[in-house]
Amino acid sequence: MMHRPPVIEASGSHHEVGRQIGEAARDLVAQGLAAYEDRFPLLAGFSLAEAVGRARAYLRPAEAYVPGAVEQLRGLAEGANTSFERLFALNCSEEFTCAADRVWPREGGEPGDGGTAARPGAARPAPDHCTSFAVAAGGRLVSGHNEDWYPEDVDGLVIRKVRLAGAGADGGVTYLSVGAAYDLPMTGLTSHGLTSAANTVYYRDERVGVPNNCLLTTVLQQPDLEHARDIITGSPRARGSNHLLCDAGGRIWDVETTGERWAFIDGGALFTHANHFVSPELAPGDATGSEGSPKRRSRAAELLAAGVAAGADLVELGRTVLCDHANAPFSICAHWDDSDPDEDQSVTTASMVWEPAEGRAHIACGQPCEAGYVTYQL
Repeated sequence: MMHRPPVIEASGSHHEVGRQIGEAARDLVAQGLAAYEDRFPLLAGFSLAEAVGRARAYLRPAEAYVPGAVEQLRGLAEGANTSFERLFALNCSEEFTCAADRVWPREGGEPGDGGTAARPGAARPAPDHCTSFAVAAGGRLVSGHNEDWYPEDVDGLVIRKVRLAGAGADGGVTYLSVGAAYDLPMTGLTSHGLTSAANTVYYRDERVGVPNNCLLTTVLQQPDLEHARDIITGSPRARGSNHLLCDAGGRIWDVETTGERWAFIDGGALFTHANHFVSPELAPGDATGSEGSPKRRSRAAELLAAGVAAGADLVELGRTVLCDHANAPFSICAHWDDSDPDEDQSVTTASMVWEPAEGRAHIACGQPCEAGYVTYQL
């Protein structure tokens, strides 16, 4: 069933952009905060109210290093007539719900075990989130991403078309992004011919620092891959993430990060990533324990290579990859499993195929196999 979220166009300063989005999506922001009020104890092991208190330590590094992202979030809160502190805490969700040392109980574990040990034998691997790819062939480059998070986000989606004022590396850019109205934009396509996709990863050097959501928003403002890489690697990051970056010139770059370390990978003409580290520098310390992540990454690479060899259209090939159900329940297109009692399941909430040289984004809201793609021009 096709879900068509609102398209919100906003322009101006960081604060003005946030305020315009907040005004246009006020009901969605309120619904999202209410939904995560209920879900947060399950995901983090503590309440959203407690998260507000914990998030205060992350605000200072965010204001110091990525002030534009903080200003956009302040504007969003103002426009939505809600609390900045609650929105900021929600935008620290990876920091609070994806900690590498957290124990996620299996069925029979205690709800809300969070960062404490579950009963013996109850631990399971950290949840999987997201699959990304990039492929270049025949003088074209296409990249794509399945955003896997929680079911509430599907109803909270908006398409943002933002014209950010300014000059240099901190503005003067238009970007197109899909995501929950209450979150800062985390992935997208920009007028500088860049695409940015991000994947959750797990490494045991998390710390108080710049929240990932704030950093990802700032990446969308960069004029080229070099500046994007520098803003990622130079940040005092709170935790790691994988960043798959592409440009209209056909370059595919991947930057894996932890809280304190990073590794660069030249993706060549075909690259895929999921939720485990693949660089020789960081893979030995990977803390995910995921069964699904290697399967999704290898499956995406296999489909892409076969499609390129067969001369497939790259956009259609990307859609095929992101709709794939092989290896279910560890498939690229992720669905809720009613037979699984685990309530900490993630699902594909949005799917994107980007053409950076053409300034086009093909977006499906919800599982792409059911939702279908709609094309948006930057």
